[in-house]
Amino acid sequence: MKDILDKVLALGSNVTIKEGKEIYKEKLVSNLSSKNISGIYHIYSKVNSKKEYYSCHIKIDLNKEKVIGCTCTCKQYEDFSKYKSDYICKHIVASTFTFYSAVKKKINKNNINVKERKNVPLKEKIKLKLDIDIKEATDLHKISPNERKYYIQLRIGETSTYLISKLKEFFKHKNENKSLRINGEFLFNPYAMSFNSNDEELLYFIYQNLAINNSVNNYNKVNLRNSIEIYEDRFLVVKDDVLRSILMLINRDKKIKLNYDYINYESYVFNEDLNLTFTLKLEKDTVVLTTKKKLPVPLSKNFDIFLNERNIYLPSDTQSKHYKKLWEELKKNGKILYKKDSREILNLLKVLKNISNDISLGEGVKRFCIELFNIKLYFGFENSQITCKASIDYLGDTINILDKNNEIFLRNFELEDYIERRLERLRFIKKNDKFIFIGNDDELFELLSVGIPSLSKFAKVVFSNNFNEVSLIGEECISSSLEEEDDKFYFKYAIEGLEFYEYKNILNAMNEGKNYYKTKKGKLLNLRDLGIKNFFNMIDNLNADSELLNGLLEVDKNKALFLENNITNSNLTFIRGSEILKKVTNKISNRINDQLNQPEGLNGTLRNYQLVGFNFLKSLSYMEFGGILADEMGLGKTIQVISFLLSETNKKSLIITPTSLIYNWKEEFIRFAPNMKIGIVHGSKSARQKVLANKDLYDVLITTYGTIKNDIDFYKSNIFDYCIIDEAQNIKNPKSQNTKTIKSINAKTKIALTGTPIENNLLELWSIFDFIMPGYLFNEKKFKEKYINNDENIDELKELIKPFILRRLKKDVLLEIPDKIEKKYFVPMTLAQKVAYKNYMKEIKNNIKNKNTDKFTILSYLTRLRQLCQDPYLIDNNYLGDNGKLPIACEIINDAIKNNNKILVFSQFTSVLKRLRNKLELDNINTMYLDGATNAKERINLVENFNNSDESLVFLISLKAGGTGLNLTSAKIVIHMDPWWNPAIEDQATDRAHRIGQKNIVEVIKLISKDTIEEKIIQLQEEKREIINDVLNDDVTNTKLISKLTNDEILELFE
Repeated sequence: MKDILDKVLALGSNVTIKEGKEIYKEKLVSNLSSKNISGIYHIYSKVNSKKEYYSCHIKIDLNKEKVIGCTCTCKQYEDFSKYKSDYICKHIVASTFTFYSAVKKKINKNNINVKERKNVPLKEKIKLKLDIDIKEATDLHKISPNERKYYIQLRIGETSTYLISKLKEFFKHKNENKSLRINGEFLFNPYAMSFNSNDEELLYFIYQNLAINNSVNNYNKVNLRNSIEIYEDRFLVVKDDVLRSILMLINRDKKIKLNYDYINYESYVFNEDLNLTFTLKLEKDTVVLTTKKKLPVPLSKNFDIFLNERNIYLPSDTQSKHYKKLWEELKKNGKILYKKDSREILNLLKVLKNISNDISLGEGVKRFCIELFNIKLYFGFENSQITCKASIDYLGDTINILDKNNEIFLRNFELEDYIERRLERLRFIKKNDKFIFIGNDDELFELLSVGIPSLSKFAKVVFSNNFNEVSLIGEECISSSLEEEDDKFYFKYAIEGLEFYEYKNILNAMNEGKNYYKTKKGKLLNLRDLGIKNFFNMIDNLNADSELLNGLLEVDKNKALFLENNITNSNLTFIRGSEILKKVTNKISNRINDQLNQPEGLNGTLRNYQLVGFNFLKSLSYMEFGGILADEMGLGKTIQVISFLLSETNKKSLIITPTSLIYNWKEEFIRFAPNMKIGIVHGSKSARQKVLANKDLYDVLITTYGTIKNDIDFYKSNIFDYCIIDEAQNIKNPKSQNTKTIKSINAKTKIALTGTPIENNLLELWSIFDFIMPGYLFNEKKFKEKYINNDENIDELKELIKPFILRRLKKDVLLEIPDKIEKKYFVPMTLAQKVAYKNYMKEIKNNIKNKNTDKFTILSYLTRLRQLCQDPYLIDNNYLGDNGKLPIACEIINDAIKNNNKILVFSQFTSVLKRLRNKLELDNINTMYLDGATNAKERINLVENFNNSDESLVFLISLKAGGTGLNLTSAKIVIHMDPWWNPAIEDQATDRAHRIGQKNIVEVIKLISKDTIEEKIIQLQEEKREIINDVLNDDVTNTKLISKLTNDEILELFE
């Protein structure tokens, strides 16, 4: 017994044993009894604790001398036994000490002669039957409406059974081993009769929990937990929770009688879960739960006793707990509705899985449930073969999809077939419990680069430790860094598993559009991997024509900005040391962001965006980089360049421009930087040589594309600080001799000006960059391969050129620029035109000197001179030569038409407009014409047609006829073929387009014949602006203007 005591106490903690011993010493344990039933020794007791009685039951296997179970009805045991199956409380400990003490006393008192007892012959006892009748105590429900109680009657006998009508007397005699006659018919003799072990245990349980054993005899006073009451001496009255304990002791082969809801049943008792059936269907956006069978009847408020199909079931705590809520809803509505929500349906399925094995899922629910299952694909590398094990976790049940014998209600064979098909398409075959890969290199790359990532979208992909032997080489294998040494940047790189001599082959494979490269060691380099692709692209952009044999490249500083942006934007942050690039990028950004003022000596005011351009040019100069100022026409590229050159003191610069603009440049320098020394290298050889010989006297030399080749030896032998080319599209053809000549000029910094850096194709852009920074965009062949023949690299090209191009459109700086922009084009006359002009000028001068000429006559002379500036044909029909303005006007108009613009052309001379119209129509350009002969109705029609047309049009308008009264706001460009004395008259004409309703900036272009009366007129406009602005009438204007000129001023017009 001491061993048994020790084994029970070994299950308890020190605190529990201490507390239990105190209860034992206080003698609070009562009703102690024990019984040996089929080798299992049962000890029963009652423990009084704080006026509450708790029943204890200890089971000991005598054969194995092992404690096989302990229970107590206290709250502490109920809570902790859920987590520790062999838990014992202080009441069990107290009962054990009390039992041990009692046995010890009994042994000492009764010294039995064992040998004598062995000699007494034993007679096998008669086995009695025990029948049980249970009836719902509906009459007691009225007394305790919140409790469910049942009547139990017991019947015993050998073949027939007899009702025990005096239960108190029966249990008293049985406990004292005394005979008792049942109902006057059957004699119960405990010495000669016995029950089977289950019935014996059941009767003993009832006896131990009888209220009479707690000294309570009045039914209405019974208040003890789990007590069994006796009513009318023939009924046991039990609560539903005690009923479950009684039913659990009934053998499953025994039938009992049950009367419930006034219906009689003969039922077996199954200590197991109900066979519940459920159906889940999807109806629109609602999941509907129903049951296929009739609902079982709960016999207890805790839903742990059910009447189902005429039998009694005692389900597990799990089923009881979860089924209760479902049963109540199904009983009420016949179905339960759930939202089509993943989390809600997942919880429902987990509940159903725990309480039922018979669940039917509709097709809609099956499809919806796929996302709730956990698919796992385990890839391994065994015996030089790639393997894959595919399994699905169906909410706790994990099944290999190749095991077709395992069936659970959630199993989705369509999903498993889909996984099989996906793997088969990736060249896997089934073998035993796994899939084996049988593909070639192309299929292996597809598996590793696309297949497995696509599988990972719906499955958890796991790899074995040795799978890296066959995995793709990606960016994680790259080791690279940037270092600085002796003010130079170096890029170091290496890729695990690759030899340096393979890099060129990899670049070739990329250029050929291949998806992977098989290394000499047999692994595949993923050329689709963005990190790998961007890394090799960067190497390609840095190496130019360098060899890639030692993992080291020198980086040009002009690519620092590109490299820094490339590392950030292309997610190449694994490259170490990129912070050293900031030394260069900070210098550039700091210069650009500096709030520079316009240079001293500038005769004008730079607008905000022009200051930005000025800063841009200063930054390029500071870093000795080349660049392109690519502002849209009309935004003032010229004044930005002049400001820049003015700020660069003691520097020598060369400007190359189209012939038509050379004098315009000179005039702009005179206007904005009058203190700078400008040398025009144009005209005769002697004139050019004179300027070149005195080059040191000039800050800036200006020449033309056509002239420079004649003096190329001079330019090759000199080094300029700055070489600036205007209208840089003139060198767009890299194969032209003129382009080659321009590119041969030596300069520390080269700058290109153009509003159209690309007119037809990207090679034009390369040609300009080949001038400003040779080699930056590689050689012509490589540029074509990377960018012209490969559209995918356009973004990379943008990143490369971005730091060195500054381009603003009119719409981008609309708030900073005036409503109209004026430009003057100083156009040289043709040789024949110049001869005609000079001859007439000579004749006028003689007439003025020899005659008393009035001012009206002088005005007629001036008019003829102005006509000669337009076209000598206007005054001499025999003139067969060309004129300077007509081709320039056509060129401007053609460019504007290409950009879908509408143009207004004004001239005082209608004959000029008619000749221009003939020329434009030969070029298939649509024109409209208006002069003094156009009637009022026709004028209205012309204006409406012009404004409403979607076509690009040229409207040729006589200054007198169309200078007022017209609204032509659809035009963006206004050309004045000849200057007028009063700029207000020109402004009125310009205002035909520049007025309320105009949504675009109006560009005003004035064509001025160089070295002619027109230049004098422009000069007079500036000098006499206040006088001219006072005049309103055209004709009077001319008279008043001339009348206010002195004789010296008039003569000066003819100089």
